[in-house]
Order: sequence, then C-alpha cells, then structure tokens
Amino acid sequence: MPTKSDADRRLHHNLTAASAKLRETGAPDLAEAVDQVLAPGGWHALRRLENAATAAPNFSIPMRTADRDTAKRLSEKAGESLTAIVEKRLTDFVAGTFDPRVARATRNSGAAQATSNLNMRPNPDLVQQVRARVDELNASGRSPKLSAAGVARAAIEEHYQLGQYKPADKAQ
Repeated sequence: MPTKSDADRRLHHNLTAASAKLRETGAPDLAEAVDQVLAPGGWHALRRLENAATAAPNFSIPMRTADRDTAKRLSEKAGESLTAIVEKRLTDFVAGTFDPRVARATRNSGAAQATSNLNMRPNPDLVQQVRARVDELNASGRSPKLSAAGVARAAIEEHYQLGQYKPADKAQ
C-alpha cells in the first residue's frame, strides 16, 4: 500500500511534468501557475482563496471592552460559541420574539469607557434579514434607533447579563 509520502512525491512529480509539458505545448502562463503552486508555500494561496470564498463576512460588534472580554471569557469557560448565541437571538429578533434593549447615547457625560469590536462570522443571510427588520422598525419611528450590531450586542449582553442587562445589584 502506498504511503502518504509516496503519494505526495508522485503528485509533485506529476505537477512538475505537467509544468514542463505545458511549456513545450506553448502554454507558459499555465506552466507558471503550476510552478507557483509547487513553490514553497504556493498552495497557501489556493487555501486563502478557498477560505475567502466559503467564509461568511466579518461582522463587527462594538461594545465596552470589559463586556467583550467578559463575554469571551465566560463563553470559553462554558464551552459556548458566541456566534451561536448571537445567531439564535438574531433569529428570535427577526421572528419578533426578541426586543433588544438599546441605551441612548450619553454625550459629554464624562462616563466614557473603552470600547472594542467583537468580531464574528454569523450567517450572512440571517444578518441581512436582521438589517431588513432593523430598517423596518427604524422607519416606523422606533426610538432609540437600532442597528444589526446593536441587536447582536444586546444578545450577548442579555445572555451574560452585561451592559443594559446587568442586574441592578451588580451595576457599576
């Protein structure tokens, strides 16, 4: 039975032969492409392309740095996926069964706190549905205004009792 290293050597040999044949038959551009894949680290370009084509786009959720760090720590400790938590509540929001609390912006209050983005890759179709629902609610006069990221932030805050969902006895 051939080993994996035998199969790898055969693949390398066949690709090298293919590159030479392509040059002989007047296809130097195709030969160069094969040579790029054969070069050290060349297959990484193909992996990046494959990953970019299949990965959901980044979704940034601005939130207080302390809350972001707490949510990450608690989700890891509990073995929970923040993306799964957010996707469940986004689905509930689209269905009308989750009404997120959104704080009004406080300007010049002197209570500025560090903020950071929590990045994740939720289902892009679901995010689009949330954006459509947000637009619908905001157009009907909802106040304060919502955003898809704000709904996601509220989902995390609710799940871990942070921010607007922090119990009064634990509020800062």
